[in-house]
Amino acid sequence: MRKAALALAGALVWPMPVSAQPTPVMLTLQQAVARVQARGFDVRMAQDDATAAAADAALARSSLRPQLSVSGNLLDANEPQLGMPIARQAYGAASISIPLSTPSNALRAREANDTSRAAQTSALGTANDAVFAAVLAYRNVQLEESVLAARHAAVADEQTHLRFTEERVTAGKAARYLILRDRAALAAAQQAEEDAAAAHDQAAYGLEAMLDLNQGPIALEPLQQATYNDSRGAVLARALRQRPSIIEAQQRVAAARAGIAAAQTAYRPSAILTAQSYNGSSSPYLGGGGGQVQITASLPIADGGSRAAALAEARAHYDRAIAARDQARAVTIRDAADAWREYQAAIRNLTTATAALTDAQEQLRLASLRQNAGKGIELEILDALSVAANAREAIERSIVRYDIAVAAIHHAAGDVSS
Repeated sequence: MRKAALALAGALVWPMPVSAQPTPVMLTLQQAVARVQARGFDVRMAQDDATAAAADAALARSSLRPQLSVSGNLLDANEPQLGMPIARQAYGAASISIPLSTPSNALRAREANDTSRAAQTSALGTANDAVFAAVLAYRNVQLEESVLAARHAAVADEQTHLRFTEERVTAGKAARYLILRDRAALAAAQQAEEDAAAAHDQAAYGLEAMLDLNQGPIALEPLQQATYNDSRGAVLARALRQRPSIIEAQQRVAAARAGIAAAQTAYRPSAILTAQSYNGSSSPYLGGGGGQVQITASLPIADGGSRAAALAEARAHYDRAIAARDQARAVTIRDAADAWREYQAAIRNLTTATAALTDAQEQLRLASLRQNAGKGIELEILDALSVAANAREAIERSIVRYDIAVAAIHHAAGDVSS
C-alpha cells in the first residue's frame, strides 16, 4: 500500500511531458492567392457591393414590367353625415399595372444595369489589388526567412572565427584583446539574427491576418526566382485592354450617359395602363362582379426647375466619369511603365548581386586559407566575413525584388489570377 501511495505521489509530482509544437502547415503562393481571392476582406466587401448594385439594377428593371396584385377587402361605410351612403362590401380584387410608355424608367434601368456591371468590374479590380498585396506579403515573409538564414550563417562564421582566435591566444600567437573584439562581433551578429527572427514572425503574422488564417503556424515555399517572358508592348496592350480600372471607368461613362438621357426624357409624356377586377357582394346589392380599365397619360409642364437641375447633375456626373476614365488610362500607362522599369532594374541588380556573392565567397575562402596558414592579417578575415554576410543578404533581397517586379507587372496588366 505504501509503495502504491509513493508511486501515485511520484506520478503527480513528476513533470508532464511538454506537448509538441504543432507542425507548420505548408502554404504555397498559389494557395495564398486563391485564399485572398475567396476570403480577402476587401474582396468580400467589394463582392457585397456588386451584389447590392445588381439588386438595384433588378429593382430598376421591375418598373418596366407589369405589376399584378390580389387583395381581399371588407368595407363597412356608415358616414351619412359626410353625404356617403350606408353600404357594406366584401370582395376580392385583382389589379394589374402595365407601363405603356415610360422612357425615363427604361433609361434609369439601363443606367442601373451599367452601374451594376461597373460594380462587378470594381470587385475584379479589388481582387487584382488583393492578389498583389498577398504576393507582396508572401514575398516579404520569404525574404525575412532568407535574411534569417543568412544571419544565422553569419553567426556561425563569427563563432568559428572566435574559436580560432581563442586557439591562437591559447597558443600564444595572438593578443588576448582579440578575443574580446571577436566576442563583440559575435554578439552583434547574434543581435542581428534576433532582429531578423522578430521581423520574420511579424511578417508571418501580417500574412496570416491578410488571409484570415487561424490554423496555427505556416510554412512557405523556399524563395526562388520567378520566371517571366514578355515584352513591354505586350504588357501595355494587355493592360489597356483588360485592366479592371479602365473597364470599370468605361462602364461608369456608359452609366452616366444613360443618366443624361434619362434626365432628358423627364420632359416627355408617359402612359400607364391599369386594370382592376371586382368579385364579391355588397349591401345594397349592386352586382357580384365588375372591373375597370384605365389609361393614364401625363405630360409634365412646370416642375419648378427640378428637371433642369436633374439634367445639370447628370451632365456633371458624365463629365466626371469622362475625367475618371482618362485618369484611369493615364494611371494604367504609368503603372505599366513603372513596373517594367523596376523589372529591368531588378534584373540588373540580381546579376550584380549574384556576381558579388560569388566574389565574396571566394574572398572568404582565400582569407580563411591564409588565416589557417598563419599568413593572413586579422583585418583581412574580418572584412571577408562582413562582405560575405552582406552579399548573402543582398542576393536574397535581389531575388525578392525581381519576384515583386514580376508581380507588379501582372498587377499593372490586370492579370487578376497571377
